[in-house]
Amino acid sequence: MIVDGSALILTVLGFVIAFLLYDKQRKDKAKDAFEFFQASLPELKHSLGNTIDDLEEFIRSLDLDNTVNPVLSASLNDKFLNKINIVNLNRFYKKNRRDKLEAFKEFLVDSNFFGDYQSYFSNEIHYFRNAYQKRQEVFSEWQQLRSKKFFIESSDKDENMDFKKIYDNWVIELNKDKAVFDFNAQGMPVKIKDRKELVENKIDSLAQDIIPFIESSEKANEVSMIANRVIAAYDEISEMRLKIRRVIGDDIAKFENVLKNMNDLLE
Repeated sequence: MIVDGSALILTVLGFVIAFLLYDKQRKDKAKDAFEFFQASLPELKHSLGNTIDDLEEFIRSLDLDNTVNPVLSASLNDKFLNKINIVNLNRFYKKNRRDKLEAFKEFLVDSNFFGDYQSYFSNEIHYFRNAYQKRQEVFSEWQQLRSKKFFIESSDKDENMDFKKIYDNWVIELNKDKAVFDFNAQGMPVKIKDRKELVENKIDSLAQDIIPFIESSEKANEVSMIANRVIAAYDEISEMRLKIRRVIGDDIAKFENVLKNMNDLLE
């Protein structure tokens, strides 16, 4: 009986020791996961901050003819959480950081957003640039309206004199408009300063002024078609810029919220 009792005690003691060792291993693994997680956060935080700066620069460049091409940090796509046992990490927060458990869970959700963002953003920008370039090519037709070709043709003796006068005056006034162009030292227009001014106050007014001559003048009709294509392309480009500005603005707000939550987690 004494032997049986001793055996029982040893068995129970063995279970207790095994459980204690198992519990210690779980705690050690949870602590290791937490320490790796904390060590990874500063670099990720730096990458998120740079991403916000790049996206803000992209938004500022949307009003320029050549928008910047943000190069997002590869760290966003690192998916470093895959290198951590989330069960162990979650166990650590439940046991030792209950006040930050909700912030940690939010971070897990956020990681799906920034982990896939580089791929998503590249696709979004690729689509935007392709669509933008097509409309930009149409918009660039505005230069035909002040080209020598049209200026010479408008002096054709068979052309309606009233149309010629309107068109000639429009070309002259356009090429000296300082609200539309930047000028070089020789007083020649070198580049567009304000697209809105060009389209809304110049090309649109030309399109309206020559409406009475469209039916009787082939050249007036051609000028009108070009002007209206340019106006339509400008409107589409403006709408595209507005939409992508709104999308990227929402992404920036999301990244800022991720950063705020990350600061709460960082120790």
